[in-house]
Amino acid sequence: MKKISLRKTRRRRSGRRRPINVLASALTTAGLYCGIASIFAAIDQDFEKAAHFILGALVFDMLDGTVAKLTKSVSEFGKQLDSLADLVSFGAAPAVLIYTAYLAEERMGGSLGGRTGAVMAIVYVICGALRLARFNVYQSEIRDYFIGLPIPGAASTIATFVLFTHYIELQVACWVLSPLTLFLAYLMVSNLHYPKDKMKKLIFAPRNAFRMLVVFGVFIAVFHNASEYSPAIVLFPLTGAYCLFGIGDLIVRRFRKPAGLPAGAAQEPPSPSPEPAPSPEPAPVPDAPANTGERL
Repeated sequence: MKKISLRKTRRRRSGRRRPINVLASALTTAGLYCGIASIFAAIDQDFEKAAHFILGALVFDMLDGTVAKLTKSVSEFGKQLDSLADLVSFGAAPAVLIYTAYLAEERMGGSLGGRTGAVMAIVYVICGALRLARFNVYQSEIRDYFIGLPIPGAASTIATFVLFTHYIELQVACWVLSPLTLFLAYLMVSNLHYPKDKMKKLIFAPRNAFRMLVVFGVFIAVFHNASEYSPAIVLFPLTGAYCLFGIGDLIVRRFRKPAGLPAGAAQEPPSPSPEPAPSPEPAPVPDAPANTGERL
């Protein structure tokens, strides 16, 4: 009877489903929809609409993680769904946008550079997939920083760049988009550090409250002035600055290291100096009175 009851309890435990945060998963699904809609818009040669959908997926990606943390219901299902949605919205969608932009240039001008769009798109997606897999397996427990440029940052840079070029009426040429795509692909698989929880501590720390309010007020004023023309005037420099943050952080950490040490070498603690050998005590003088008081 005991064996039968143990089997039943094991079956019940194995049959239990792990909890799923419905609201966070719904927001992740909405971000996945934005990625698919961006692919459809890029195929229709509506590059501006495709870029807007990628930025919409970025907003939903930020919301689903925030909701999961606020409700304290981070589940393994949500993590896997978020990773798959990121690969579509921030990997496949920007790659299709890159490919169709190259294809449109090839059809219009017939340049040889336009034929390399497939190569750029494939390299970008592969590096993005490697970045997500490395994060899920090795780096998900690191709280202070990301290792490598997060794939939403790379996708938002491409989207804002397309919007910026559309505003200034510049044709997205291969000689501009090729270095940008390869540069973002390299940053995703690099070992550069990008802020994670440190940025949250900087923003939400009480001692930084007044300064952050001043910065936020200035940003609102600049964004309002730029929005009369195009938000891409502000968004593209912001995303570009975030991509360059890892390089700047590497330079700062290199200069902070002690001089004389090679790059990557850890500073060894100084070895303790040997204690001097105790000197031999002088021989007592015979018939000398004992000194019991303090010396002046």
